[in-house]
Amino acid sequence: MRVGQRVSGFLAFAVLLVVVVATAWEQQPRGSAPASAPADVFSAGRAFPTVESIARQPHPLGTVAHDQARDKLLDQLREMGLQPRLETGTGRYPGALARDVTGLARVENIVARLPGTASTGTIYLAAHYDSVTSAPGANDDGVGVATVLEIMRALRASPTPLRNDVVALLTDGEEAGLLGAEAFVAAHPDLRGSVIINHEARGAGGPVFLWRSTRPDGDLIRTVAASIPRPNTDSLSTALVAEITSSNTDFAAFEPAGPRVLDFAYAGRSAYYHNPFDDPAHVEPATMQQMGDNSLALTRELGDRDLAAPTADDEPAYFPLPFGLLIVLPTWVMYVLALVALLGAGWVSRRVRQSGETSVKRVFGSTALLLVTAPIASGAVYGLWEGITMARPEYRPLFVDPYLPEFYYAAVIVLSAAVLAAWIALSRRWFGTTGTAAGLLCGLSVLAAVFAAAAPAAAPTLVVPTAAAAVGVSAMFAVGDGWRLPVLALFLMPAAVFLGLGVWAPLQTGVAAAPFLVTPTIVLLGALLTLTLTHTWPRRGWTVPATALLLAAALTATGLAVDPIDDRHPMTAQLTYALDADSGRAQWISRSPADRWTDRFVDDTPPGPPYSTLWADLAASGSAPAQALPAPTAEILSDTTDSGRRTVRLRLRTHRAAPTVALRYTTAPLLLRADGRELTPVPPKGFQFHAPPPEGIEVELVAPAGPLELTVADYNYLPDSGIESYRDQPADVFLRQDSLSGVFARIPLG
Repeated sequence: MRVGQRVSGFLAFAVLLVVVVATAWEQQPRGSAPASAPADVFSAGRAFPTVESIARQPHPLGTVAHDQARDKLLDQLREMGLQPRLETGTGRYPGALARDVTGLARVENIVARLPGTASTGTIYLAAHYDSVTSAPGANDDGVGVATVLEIMRALRASPTPLRNDVVALLTDGEEAGLLGAEAFVAAHPDLRGSVIINHEARGAGGPVFLWRSTRPDGDLIRTVAASIPRPNTDSLSTALVAEITSSNTDFAAFEPAGPRVLDFAYAGRSAYYHNPFDDPAHVEPATMQQMGDNSLALTRELGDRDLAAPTADDEPAYFPLPFGLLIVLPTWVMYVLALVALLGAGWVSRRVRQSGETSVKRVFGSTALLLVTAPIASGAVYGLWEGITMARPEYRPLFVDPYLPEFYYAAVIVLSAAVLAAWIALSRRWFGTTGTAAGLLCGLSVLAAVFAAAAPAAAPTLVVPTAAAAVGVSAMFAVGDGWRLPVLALFLMPAAVFLGLGVWAPLQTGVAAAPFLVTPTIVLLGALLTLTLTHTWPRRGWTVPATALLLAAALTATGLAVDPIDDRHPMTAQLTYALDADSGRAQWISRSPADRWTDRFVDDTPPGPPYSTLWADLAASGSAPAQALPAPTAEILSDTTDSGRRTVRLRLRTHRAAPTVALRYTTAPLLLRADGRELTPVPPKGFQFHAPPPEGIEVELVAPAGPLELTVADYNYLPDSGIESYRDQPADVFLRQDSLSGVFARIPLG
């Protein structure tokens, strides 16, 4: 029995879809090694008790729980036979985290060295051991800490010691502003010749990505490709992160000291980020195993290399493939492939025009229509998310994702496919079957060439599958009818693989980012797969996008139905109690518009000064009963004027055991020193000092002679503040870590 052309097209398309799904499925972490695994391998089963021991409760900088976590980690390192030490210092926001109000703290970094046999440099395994006030920090960053300790244990148990030194570096105060990492760099200003492998999380599962590295990154990436079992990274993502990311990890503090840094993180189930349920029960052993396997393999590879040898100054193009492959190519290959795509598309267009199947005008029309389809699809998905947040306003304050986002993920995919199907139906109607196919190939070839010319290292995601498709369509003219679809399907395999890599895992980083990260991939690479349907598309082509739209709506409705807000899936809120100790007046203020719970405290009226001066970006406020809270003080130790400069020394102290004390001013001084650390450049509006000692902190500032307007303030996490008017918090609400009680007073200086 002969299979007809229409059925063959559907079969080829179905096979490609199976490749897409299989690729996405293969990328997800699975399985973990038990505690009984061989001693020299990484075991999530052995690492998990560390998470349980330090992440039972929030342990932010300066708390008793924080000190307990520190001591437990020191004990574990000693039990391994290492000699850990505490490196103390005063850290401040690094340059990459510049703010109008800078942050500082006394920090205690845990450092434990495993000496090499003939070290040429140092490999640092980094993670931070503090948490935010609102979360136990099991994933962020208990998993990272446990991973570092388990790797150190596995290296100690290995029969073959490494050539280079390996150091466990557990930093303090990351959540307060990368303070521990900055203090480490201040104490070790030249880390050239070192490699730092940083471990982070912005969620509670999913694949572990190498999402950022110091650049140029050629040697690092080739090392990653040669060693780690799951190298989930690509040069497009790392290039975008380097340019536009608003996320900061200790990477931003390490980089200025000159080491080579790799930033590993996972971001699935990100509703649990900085959430009270970021606890050990919400840790995925398979994700921890993937992180540990990757870092241990990379450490062993680097551990026997000459880290002092010169490194190549290049930025290659790279992309992953299934089964742990990472393809690393010189950027000139992208130029060649882009040229291949252009030549192939041009040759195909010439052939079909000469045969009379279409015209130049129709090909250009189809190309132009395709180029506007991707932004239209992005707009549609953006509108979908806006509609979801209107129907479920509790989603708006979430950091990234709902608790159960899978139906929304599916709706994003289906809606993007609906817009693509609408393009096919419209283009076939206006420009014909052949004009649509030729226009698709030409449009993507032009885009690939533009990407290759502008950013060749970031171009593989589009250039590689487009070049392969252009070769495949060209080859169809050289084979018999029976071989055309198999040949085409073979050359569309790269598009299917890249589509599988570029949809589900990126969706797990957050549905709110889908319009910009995922939808263009679905439209452009999905369009290539539809070349198999050139002679198979149904006569009533509009039924496809119409059906897809209905399915997207049904998936969205199902998502709303199955994702509750309850005591196990609480909504996020932001609220602050602000007391002016001088006037005895208080206000509720919020950076977020009033929601269904905070509307009992605030309405959508931004407050005026002094509240708007001390808190930025306020969206809501309301009157609050003043509570007799002890105000922070600024003891004037000296106040002198000489040669037109006024020098003031103060001791700032909190009298309610607040974990943060701050100094604010309206005009920046010429020089500022806090706790012995000179703040250069001087922050424009002041500083906040986390975990101040009971005796307070000394501050010295130099300003032009004349009056000084200074304010001292202290802050506590609102649920821990004992504010009498703050009560009856529902179980389905939790407060963000920037929800505070603040007390402020003017410093009496003339």
